[in-house]
Amino acid sequence: MRRATTGVAALALLPAGHRATAGVAALALLPAALAASGCESTRATAAKFAQEGDRAFAARGLRVGAVNRDVAVLERAVVSDVNGAAAVVVLRNRGARALADVPVAIAVKGAGGRLLWRNDAPGLEEGLTHVALLAPGQTVTWVNDQILLSPPARPSSLGARVGAGEPAPPSAARLDIAVEDPRFEGDPASGLTVLARAVNRSDVAQDNLVIAAVARRGGKIVAAGRAIVPHLRADGGERFQVFFVGDPRDAELTFDAQPSTLGGAR
Repeated sequence: MRRATTGVAALALLPAGHRATAGVAALALLPAALAASGCESTRATAAKFAQEGDRAFAARGLRVGAVNRDVAVLERAVVSDVNGAAAVVVLRNRGARALADVPVAIAVKGAGGRLLWRNDAPGLEEGLTHVALLAPGQTVTWVNDQILLSPPARPSSLGARVGAGEPAPPSAARLDIAVEDPRFEGDPASGLTVLARAVNRSDVAQDNLVIAAVARRGGKIVAAGRAIVPHLRADGGERFQVFFVGDPRDAELTFDAQPSTLGGAR
């Protein structure tokens, strides 16, 4: 399996662009429709909500027991700006077998080693708590860019603990996802993003493909971000956009595509 990584040195800035913003739609209540549903429907709905509530209270966040001795943590860093913070963990599989769904527990710390944040809350996206695939001898860069800290807290260090994971199916060995043609868009004032293209060189389509992006300047991690490609067909390509935490100007960019579909039952 190829590591989906592209290095880009000192990318030139393009004309000013606009930073994407997410709109929030207000949902209107429909009392007439609710009244027409009848008592039986109301009781069924109440029972459904009760079941979902029980599951929510029973839900557990990420827990990592024994440390995976086959996976080495080569590098860890945390970057921040006015938009939040992002954690970067570089892992290498030193074992003889491919691993899937490898849990990565992180602890963001501030001045004096004070704990500021952990990724152990229930309901987090899988890509923010696990590495999807680690092939034997492979080095993967994992990013969690959804760290929100309350001012004036400032992150200064990162702890990382890697768990066991599961055996990956043999079909995972044929996956080959590359990142091509990255370029900057926007400007330092309105915000820099990177546009690039994900290329699937295998016969396994991907849904919700996670791509981690890291910017290094002088070997130091100065910015990081993630993109999610909703669908990448087999032998196809799709454009994507990365929003960074930190400043990626004049930095070398690397990308790691983490396959969401491994191509076989485990």
